[in-house]
Amino acid sequence: MITNDKRNWQVSITDPFTRVEGVEDIAQCVYAIIATVKGSDPLRPDFGSDVYLHLDKPMNEAQPMLIYAAMEAVKKWEKRIEVKKCRLEANGLDKRNLVIEAVEANTSEWITIKTSI
Repeated sequence: MITNDKRNWQVSITDPFTRVEGVEDIAQCVYAIIATVKGSDPLRPDFGSDVYLHLDKPMNEAQPMLIYAAMEAVKKWEKRIEVKKCRLEANGLDKRNLVIEAVEANTSEWITIKTSI
């Protein structure tokens, strides 16, 4: 996706020869927030989420805590979206996708971001 706004873009984490912009950029940032353990970034010790604390718990016990940890982290660190809904869905037998439904701040469009946890 190529847009006229060149302020927000980054190198793709899956292909270092391409860049991501717009919704893809936001989705990649959300993934980085969710996947980063708090305290692991020495320049921003509060950056990241507490999702990792709940990954080994039984799903019926962990689900509300995973959703809460993800929503709080995304709300704090990704100001380009306003999170409206968050849910977990099955991704095979032993994996889950975190699905975030949000409104993009500058366009007021609904977007859905899906990331594996």
